[in-house]
Amino acid sequence: MMRGEGQELLNDVGCICEENGALDLLQVVVGKGDVYDGIWTELQKDHASLQAEIGYLLQNQQKFDVNLNVRHFGKVTKSTIQADGTLMDAAEKIFRGTIDFVRGSADSVGAETEQVLLLGDDVVNKTIPVILCAEENVQGSHGAAIGELDEETLFYFGARGMDRTQAENTIARAKLEAKIQKIGDADIEQKVKTQLAEVLDRDNR
Repeated sequence: MMRGEGQELLNDVGCICEENGALDLLQVVVGKGDVYDGIWTELQKDHASLQAEIGYLLQNQQKFDVNLNVRHFGKVTKSTIQADGTLMDAAEKIFRGTIDFVRGSADSVGAETEQVLLLGDDVVNKTIPVILCAEENVQGSHGAAIGELDEETLFYFGARGMDRTQAENTIARAKLEAKIQKIGDADIEQKVKTQLAEVLDRDNR
Protein backbone atom coordinates (compact mmCIF):
# COMPACT_ATOMS: atom_id res chain seq x y z
CA MET A 1 0.00 0.00 0.00
CA MET A 2 1.58 3.27 -1.09
CA ARG A 3 -0.02 6.63 -0.49
CA GLY A 4 0.80 10.27 -1.01
CA GLU A 5 1.19 12.82 1.77
CA GLY A 6 -2.13 14.10 3.07
CA GLN A 7 -4.07 11.19 1.57
CA GLU A 8 -6.14 8.57 3.36
CA LEU A 9 -6.44 4.94 2.29
CA LEU A 10 -9.41 2.80 3.28
CA ASN A 11 -8.74 -0.89 2.65
CA ASP A 12 -11.17 -3.74 3.35
CA VAL A 13 -10.59 -7.46 2.78
CA GLY A 14 -13.21 -10.15 3.32
CA CYS A 15 -12.95 -13.90 2.74
CA ILE A 16 -14.90 -17.09 3.45
CA CYS A 17 -12.84 -20.29 3.35
CA GLU A 18 -14.66 -23.54 2.67
CA GLU A 19 -13.27 -27.03 3.41
CA ASN A 20 -9.48 -27.15 2.89
CA GLY A 21 -9.66 -23.57 1.65
CA ALA A 22 -6.85 -21.17 2.51
CA LEU A 23 -6.23 -17.43 2.44
CA ASP A 24 -2.60 -16.27 2.33
CA LEU A 25 -2.58 -12.51 2.88
CA LEU A 26 0.47 -10.24 2.70
CA GLN A 27 0.21 -6.49 3.26
CA VAL A 28 3.11 -4.02 3.15
CA VAL A 29 2.38 -0.47 4.30
CA VAL A 30 4.95 2.17 3.37
CA GLY A 31 4.60 5.71 2.11
CA LYS A 32 2.78 8.76 3.42
CA GLY A 33 -0.77 9.41 4.57
CA ASP A 34 -3.08 7.52 6.92
CA VAL A 35 -4.30 3.95 6.43
CA TYR A 36 -7.45 2.34 7.80
CA ASP A 37 -7.36 -1.40 7.23
CA GLY A 38 -10.08 -4.00 7.78
CA ILE A 39 -9.58 -7.76 7.39
CA TRP A 40 -12.43 -10.21 8.03
CA THR A 41 -12.02 -13.94 7.49
CA GLU A 42 -14.41 -16.81 8.22
CA LEU A 43 -12.98 -20.33 8.30
CA GLN A 44 -16.34 -21.90 7.60
CA LYS A 45 -15.43 -25.55 7.02
CA ASP A 46 -13.00 -28.16 8.32
CA HIS A 47 -9.27 -27.72 7.66
CA ALA A 48 -9.62 -24.15 6.38
CA SER A 49 -6.76 -21.77 7.18
CA LEU A 50 -5.60 -18.16 7.27
CA GLN A 51 -2.01 -16.99 7.01
CA ALA A 52 -1.82 -13.20 7.41
CA GLU A 53 1.37 -11.13 7.41
CA ILE A 54 1.49 -7.35 7.78
CA GLY A 55 4.63 -5.27 7.52
CA TYR A 56 4.68 -1.50 8.00
CA LEU A 57 6.91 1.54 8.34
CA LEU A 58 5.14 4.62 9.69
CA GLN A 59 6.56 8.12 10.02
CA ASN A 60 5.74 11.82 10.05
CA GLN A 61 2.61 11.59 12.25
CA GLN A 62 1.06 8.85 10.14
CA LYS A 63 -1.82 6.80 11.48
CA PHE A 64 -2.31 3.09 10.78
CA ASP A 65 -5.52 1.58 12.14
CA VAL A 66 -5.94 -2.18 11.65
CA ASN A 67 -8.95 -4.29 12.57
CA LEU A 68 -8.35 -7.98 11.82
CA ASN A 69 -11.00 -10.55 12.72
CA VAL A 70 -10.83 -14.28 12.04
CA ARG A 71 -13.71 -16.59 13.02
CA HIS A 72 -13.17 -20.33 13.31
CA PHE A 73 -16.31 -22.30 12.46
CA GLY A 74 -14.97 -25.59 11.06
CA LYS A 75 -13.00 -28.25 12.86
CA VAL A 76 -9.20 -28.40 12.64
CA THR A 77 -9.00 -24.87 11.26
CA LYS A 78 -5.88 -22.75 11.65
CA SER A 79 -5.08 -19.04 11.71
CA THR A 80 -1.65 -17.43 11.93
CA ILE A 81 -1.37 -13.66 12.21
CA GLN A 82 2.01 -11.93 12.12
CA ALA A 83 2.53 -8.16 12.25
CA ASP A 84 5.98 -6.60 12.13
CA GLY A 85 6.68 -2.90 11.88
CA THR A 86 8.45 0.31 12.85
CA LEU A 87 7.06 3.57 14.23
CA MET A 88 9.00 6.85 14.03
CA ASP A 89 8.39 10.60 13.99
CA ALA A 90 5.17 10.76 16.07
CA ALA A 91 3.50 7.96 14.08
CA GLU A 92 0.52 6.14 15.60
CA LYS A 93 -0.57 2.55 15.14
CA ILE A 94 -3.56 0.62 16.48
CA PHE A 95 -3.70 -3.12 15.83
CA ARG A 96 -6.86 -4.96 16.85
CA GLY A 97 -6.53 -8.69 16.26
CA THR A 98 -9.45 -10.94 17.18
CA ILE A 99 -9.41 -14.74 17.03
CA ASP A 100 -12.90 -16.13 17.57
CA PHE A 101 -13.45 -19.85 18.18
CA VAL A 102 -17.12 -20.51 17.49
CA ARG A 103 -18.84 -23.54 19.01
CA GLY A 104 -18.11 -26.53 16.81
CA SER A 105 -14.55 -25.50 15.89
CA ALA A 106 -12.92 -28.33 17.83
CA ASP A 107 -9.18 -29.00 17.38
CA SER A 108 -8.60 -25.58 15.85
CA VAL A 109 -5.54 -23.40 16.45
CA GLY A 110 -5.12 -19.62 16.31
CA ALA A 111 -1.96 -17.61 16.97
CA GLU A 112 -1.22 -13.90 16.78
CA THR A 113 2.22 -12.29 17.16
CA GLU A 114 3.46 -8.75 16.72
CA GLN A 115 6.89 -7.13 16.77
CA VAL A 116 7.07 -3.34 16.98
CA LEU A 117 10.18 -1.17 16.89
CA LEU A 118 9.66 2.24 18.49
CA LEU A 119 11.99 4.98 17.25
CA GLY A 120 11.23 8.13 19.21
CA ASP A 121 9.52 9.14 22.43
CA ASP A 122 6.53 10.64 20.63
CA VAL A 123 5.28 7.52 18.82
CA VAL A 124 2.03 5.85 19.90
CA ASN A 125 1.56 2.10 19.74
CA LYS A 126 -1.61 0.27 20.71
CA THR A 127 -1.77 -3.51 20.43
CA ILE A 128 -5.18 -4.98 21.29
CA PRO A 129 -5.32 -8.78 20.95
CA VAL A 130 -8.60 -10.57 21.71
CA ILE A 131 -9.30 -14.31 21.88
CA LEU A 132 -12.95 -15.39 22.07
CA CYS A 133 -13.70 -19.01 22.85
CA ALA A 134 -17.02 -20.86 22.76
CA GLU A 135 -15.36 -24.25 22.13
CA GLU A 136 -13.28 -26.14 24.69
CA ASN A 137 -10.86 -28.17 22.59
CA VAL A 138 -8.98 -25.33 20.85
CA GLN A 139 -5.65 -23.52 21.19
CA GLY A 140 -5.38 -19.74 21.04
CA SER A 141 -2.32 -17.61 21.74
CA HIS A 142 -1.01 -14.10 21.29
CA GLY A 143 2.28 -12.39 21.98
CA ALA A 144 3.94 -9.04 21.36
CA ALA A 145 7.52 -7.79 21.43
CA ILE A 146 7.61 -3.99 21.66
CA GLY A 147 10.80 -2.06 22.23
CA GLU A 148 13.48 0.43 21.22
CA LEU A 149 17.02 0.05 19.94
CA ASP A 150 19.26 -0.85 22.86
CA GLU A 151 22.66 0.67 23.54
CA GLU A 152 24.46 -2.53 22.57
CA THR A 153 22.89 -2.44 19.10
CA LEU A 154 23.69 1.24 18.67
CA PHE A 155 27.29 0.58 19.76
CA TYR A 156 27.53 -2.21 17.18
CA PHE A 157 26.49 0.12 14.37
CA GLY A 158 28.58 2.98 15.76
CA ALA A 159 31.67 0.79 15.62
CA ARG A 160 30.98 0.43 11.90
CA GLY A 161 30.77 4.15 11.32
CA MET A 162 26.98 4.59 11.49
CA ASP A 163 25.27 7.26 13.55
CA ARG A 164 21.94 6.71 15.30
CA THR A 165 19.82 7.80 12.33
CA GLN A 166 21.69 5.49 9.96
CA ALA A 167 21.34 2.60 12.41
CA GLU A 168 17.61 3.18 12.78
CA ASN A 169 17.11 3.38 9.02
CA THR A 170 19.13 0.21 8.42
CA ILE A 171 17.10 -1.83 10.89
CA ALA A 172 13.76 -0.39 9.76
CA ARG A 173 14.65 -1.15 6.15
CA ALA A 174 15.70 -4.73 6.94
CA LYS A 175 12.47 -5.44 8.83
CA LEU A 176 10.28 -4.29 5.95
CA GLU A 177 12.39 -5.76 3.15
CA ALA A 178 11.88 -9.19 4.71
CA LYS A 179 8.17 -8.75 3.89
CA ILE A 180 8.76 -7.13 0.50
CA GLN A 181 10.74 -10.15 -0.68
CA LYS A 182 7.63 -12.28 -0.21
CA ILE A 183 5.53 -10.29 -2.71
CA GLY A 184 6.67 -12.50 -5.59
CA ASP A 185 6.45 -9.86 -8.33
CA ALA A 186 9.75 -8.20 -9.26
CA ASP A 187 8.17 -5.00 -10.60
CA ILE A 188 5.99 -4.45 -7.53
CA GLU A 189 8.85 -5.30 -5.20
CA GLN A 190 11.03 -2.67 -6.88
CA LYS A 191 8.31 -0.03 -6.64
CA VAL A 192 7.88 -0.70 -2.93
CA LYS A 193 11.65 -0.59 -2.35
CA THR A 194 11.81 2.75 -4.15
CA GLN A 195 9.01 4.10 -1.96
CA LEU A 196 10.80 2.75 1.12
CA ALA A 197 14.01 4.54 0.14
CA GLU A 198 12.09 7.82 -0.21
CA VAL A 199 10.46 7.40 3.17
CA LEU A 200 13.78 6.72 4.87
CA ASP A 201 15.36 9.83 3.37
CA ARG A 202 14.91 11.99 6.45
CA ASP A 203 15.74 15.17 4.59
CA ASN A 204 12.38 14.74 2.82
CA ARG A 205 10.38 14.29 6.00
